[in-house]
Amino acid sequence: MRDTVFVGAHSSCGSNIAIQRHHVYDPSRRPWWLVALGTGQSQSSQRFQFLPSSTWKCRTIVRCSRLPREDKKRRGKGLMPLIPKQDTQPPLSPSTMRVYAISDLHTDYEANMEWVKCLSSTTYLPHTLIVAGDVANSLDTFTTAMRILKEKFQHVFFVAGNHDLWCKSTEGDDVNSVLKLGMLDDTCKSLGVYTTPKKLNGVWIYPILSWYHQSFDKEKDILGYNIRPPHKAASDYRLCKWPLPLDDMNDGCLARYFDELNREEFQREVAKDQEDCQIITFSHFLPRYELCPEKRMLFYPNLPKITGSDWLEARLRTIHGRHGSPTACHVFGHTHFCWDATLDGIRYIQSPLAYPKERERRINGGVDWLPLCLYDSDKGGLVEGPLDCHWSNYYRLNQRDPDNTELAPWVASRYQPVVAS
Repeated sequence: MRDTVFVGAHSSCGSNIAIQRHHVYDPSRRPWWLVALGTGQSQSSQRFQFLPSSTWKCRTIVRCSRLPREDKKRRGKGLMPLIPKQDTQPPLSPSTMRVYAISDLHTDYEANMEWVKCLSSTTYLPHTLIVAGDVANSLDTFTTAMRILKEKFQHVFFVAGNHDLWCKSTEGDDVNSVLKLGMLDDTCKSLGVYTTPKKLNGVWIYPILSWYHQSFDKEKDILGYNIRPPHKAASDYRLCKWPLPLDDMNDGCLARYFDELNREEFQREVAKDQEDCQIITFSHFLPRYELCPEKRMLFYPNLPKITGSDWLEARLRTIHGRHGSPTACHVFGHTHFCWDATLDGIRYIQSPLAYPKERERRINGGVDWLPLCLYDSDKGGLVEGPLDCHWSNYYRLNQRDPDNTELAPWVASRYQPVVAS
């Protein structure tokens, strides 16, 4: 195994884009998402050379020749099949319990809606699906997507993401994001989709409402560059509409408001089963800043300010226990980075569908693993981990270095230094 750094996979969250850095390449293994590591090639228009990590230090990168156009076309088709892979496992006993997870479906994109439609109509019928937010921008598209998913899975759970709460003119001038949350809830009830916790065959599935706040970001800012503040970069500030006094997205009032929407009676009921049952919580936003790459490596370094909630992590600890447990698991979404990490006794997993262009940069478009089978009673419970996700792999090998505010080369090239007047 050679210790290497590889650059070339991008991921985004709303209108903000981040870039992946890969560490430790083993040619005998096929990681379960991202780029064609076996060829040492990026899915962008340029090819990058492997460099030993000891000499890279976020300063040097070697660009090689541009790829021939025919190579790009051929490889793009090979990496992005349209139809999801069908499960070929043998028939299950009636008592088998499987829980699948996915986030960031973004079915306003035709390719993503087609992906949903192409899911097997038989494979998943006995099973449960967790949808961790960002299904669609419009209510009509959301309804269509959730109806299809409910036809393919016996049980479907949903929690709202930021895109789900965007307010479109077609939904009425009087509709705000709080009202739209109620409209989504009513739609889910009419389809038989769960938006509150439920115990199924000894497994608690627990959706948690949340919203982000800028003070969630605890690490040093990148200064001296023309990096736009969140209110000028994120579409949420334009497309979400909040009634007074919730109209200030900067002071944490929205994060507190959403946290208080989670009903305490469910928490008390789950607490009784904490030692005897598998508990899977899920949210759209991040509960911990460690679940996002460091700012210096992100195309939009201010991304951590619009990703997560401290109230969310506190609520997880009341559900899973202060120190977690061997079976404590939380699913999240939003940043479009695949992730699998255990922190302070809770396992955090993200398995996003993401945007079509992002999937082009994954090996075979994620066809081998989406939706992710998170729990299988026939195999003893939670999927064996950690799963091979490049960013969480990186942080298993490298400590965060928030004091380092030197932009990575692929980020620095996007910004101009600010000249003091």
